[in-house]
Amino acid sequence: MHVPERQAHDFARHTMTPLHSDTPTALTSWMRGLARELELRGLSSSALFAEVGLDHSLLDNPEARYPVVDTTRLWLRAVELTGDEALGLKAIRHITPATFHAVGLSVMASETLEQAFGRMSRFADLVTDASQIVISTRESTFEVELRIRDASRPAHQSVDGFMALLANAGKGLGSPELIPLRVELSRPEPQGEALDLFNKLFVAPVSFGQPRIALVYALHTVQTRLKGANPLVAEHLDQASLAAMERLKPATSLSRMLKNWARERLPHGTPTIEEAAQQVNMSARNLQRKLAEEGTSLAALIDDIRQTECLRRLKHTQDPLTAIALDLGFSDSSAFSRACKRWYGKSPSELR
Repeated sequence: MHVPERQAHDFARHTMTPLHSDTPTALTSWMRGLARELELRGLSSSALFAEVGLDHSLLDNPEARYPVVDTTRLWLRAVELTGDEALGLKAIRHITPATFHAVGLSVMASETLEQAFGRMSRFADLVTDASQIVISTRESTFEVELRIRDASRPAHQSVDGFMALLANAGKGLGSPELIPLRVELSRPEPQGEALDLFNKLFVAPVSFGQPRIALVYALHTVQTRLKGANPLVAEHLDQASLAAMERLKPATSLSRMLKNWARERLPHGTPTIEEAAQQVNMSARNLQRKLAEEGTSLAALIDDIRQTECLRRLKHTQDPLTAIALDLGFSDSSAFSRACKRWYGKSPSELR
């Protein structure tokens, strides 16, 4: 079938845009919920998608991506046509775990909410590189913050829906009693019925006009074992997510090159930023800036290598734990054990 040059270019732009390009993107499947909600209201989703320059047929392509600037225009136009400020909260009723590629399915098999949010954070770029999920642990609380990248301005409704899904993660994982202590949103406070819906769908007190977008949990809540946990399935799905993220990275990306170098370097100890900078002939400061532009850091790259390789070695070899620890650049077995507990909630021997 012949595809006109302009149409072919647009198709490639929407399906092959790499992670952390100048144009932030998101999986097209995230827009399925909005499309179905519009159809239920008697509106033509295909016509509205075409109006803002989005290819409606890509909704069923599991790895296709839309530019966030275009999806934002779609949300704003949809709100204008429906007059519904809470449209984002209504669109998520059409969302399933498969909407978020393998990430959504691996989250469903997580052992705790802490692990589930860890997977969301680790693989967030697969869903969208317009934002990142930052996790922090305080003395008695666990905080999940959504940070919007500078080049992105997603619609409030898109953020509303995503945060509502996160706040209801416990319910989706079979433990509806595991809810946040509070929800913080930066958007203006909605009015009337829309505000009532926010209070109903968010399972915790919501504050609007806040300086950040975040969920705050009691620490014991996120460390409670989930009823549907299946670690083996989750591990296999993690590998699918890693492979998908690699496919979306530019072949010549700095992070990919450094990851290959660091993998070979680890048996000799943890690589330093100075060593990495020398490898790519730039200053340490410039390297840190370049990696940040790709949404990562040397520490994050090394952590990914260790996490993936440690699981492979523990599951598929009989190598001594000390040998695995040293090959992954850990100073000793204790450091390796602490890392495994952080990643998987288990010691190396328990994983094996």
